[in-house]
Amino acid sequence: MNQPLPAVTFERAPSTPAPVAQPLLKKGKRYVRPLSPLERFSLGLNETYRYHVDCVIEGIGDIDPARLQAAVDLAAAANPAIRVRLRGFLGFCRWVDSGRSPRVRLLPMSNWDGNSERNAPFLQERLLPLDGGPVADILVVPGADGRTRIVFRSVHAAIDGRGLMHWMLEVCRAARGETLLGSDSRLTDLDVQELNKDKLPPAPAPAAPEPPKRCIPVLSPAAEGRMPVDFVWRRAILVNPSSQLLTKAAVFLAQWARKREAGDVGFTIPIDFRGLRTQEMGIGNMTGYLRLDVPPEATPRSLVSQLNQKMRDYADCRATPGIRTLLWIPIWYLLRKMRQAAEAALYTVTPSVPSGGIVSMGALRLDEHSFPGFQATTICGIPGAVGKLNLVFLNLPATETLPPRIAASFLVPLAYSRDGQLDALVEAFIQEFSAPNKAAVSVANTASSSQ
Repeated sequence: MNQPLPAVTFERAPSTPAPVAQPLLKKGKRYVRPLSPLERFSLGLNETYRYHVDCVIEGIGDIDPARLQAAVDLAAAANPAIRVRLRGFLGFCRWVDSGRSPRVRLLPMSNWDGNSERNAPFLQERLLPLDGGPVADILVVPGADGRTRIVFRSVHAAIDGRGLMHWMLEVCRAARGETLLGSDSRLTDLDVQELNKDKLPPAPAPAAPEPPKRCIPVLSPAAEGRMPVDFVWRRAILVNPSSQLLTKAAVFLAQWARKREAGDVGFTIPIDFRGLRTQEMGIGNMTGYLRLDVPPEATPRSLVSQLNQKMRDYADCRATPGIRTLLWIPIWYLLRKMRQAAEAALYTVTPSVPSGGIVSMGALRLDEHSFPGFQATTICGIPGAVGKLNLVFLNLPATETLPPRIAASFLVPLAYSRDGQLDALVEAFIQEFSAPNKAAVSVANTASSSQ
């Protein structure tokens, strides 16, 4: 009989204290938060293509935009970080509360099914904080299939995945008339790393320096080679799914890559600092990152051990050397360098770019994302447009009418999907991690949507 995998510590044991809401701002005191170096880099990525953190709540019901806007206004007042605009220059940049809530926009009836970018041109619209624009908005998309989809969009330079989840819950609480948690945390990822730097063990000097790993991509580019920078994504719903998906997915994706060629495989794993390295609950970027190496002999259990060891070593709190320099590089210069390097980063094997990223967003309850007039049936994330492959998944616990599910979303540059490579991977992923003969799974019928 297969033994269960040990728990990964960064998914928080029940005894770990939950993040605590911060006291709301005193009247007349304006919310201001410094722009961190990582956020500045993310601004450049957003200008290069579109670097958002987006999530879709799909359900049944007719939503009154005015009533939803009123709920958004209440939630934004309790969480002013969602109302910020970018102010200042270079290392003096700040996120400053504008007092203006994110806007709710009701879109016309749509044929978008929520499974991919097909029939969703509105998802291509980019939030533009460098032009003084908002960092978030909300789209209400009534579907021709009878479903209504609420798209919470945000710029990754101002908000991370866990921050967006907090924001979504606050809006739904406000729509139900419940008490809000609220947060006015000004902590940044750099602050958390600074607070924990004394816990980092000294890095041992290797007897012989190892050459940097050159990670191969999970998928191969299309036969015609490089294409203009563009990204496509696919959603898959796993029914009665396998547990401990993060490390199992890493092994699966590594094996998929090595069917094509031998080489190093590694994935970036974001680590949420909230409740782990700090008890503050902020909306801004409070995320560290680990590199998960997947050697040919790796098993899910060995990868759990690797992650746990890196967490014990506070590797997620180890700042990138020289990252503060980014604060003093003009955005126009940063953009020029990023655009020059974009094709090489996406389509060649380099030490700086991993095989992809895997993001576990934990569990989201449908009842907590429902409110009068709207019953949520599915929630899924749309991965950020960066790197050679991004996988974002979240757990949807069972309800009285629905089995336990996982909503998994894959995103790749267009060249990795043109010949059906992504669709084949997604179909195989479903077959591997959905329990057989339980229920139907849904995945985008993407053959006709390839660009």
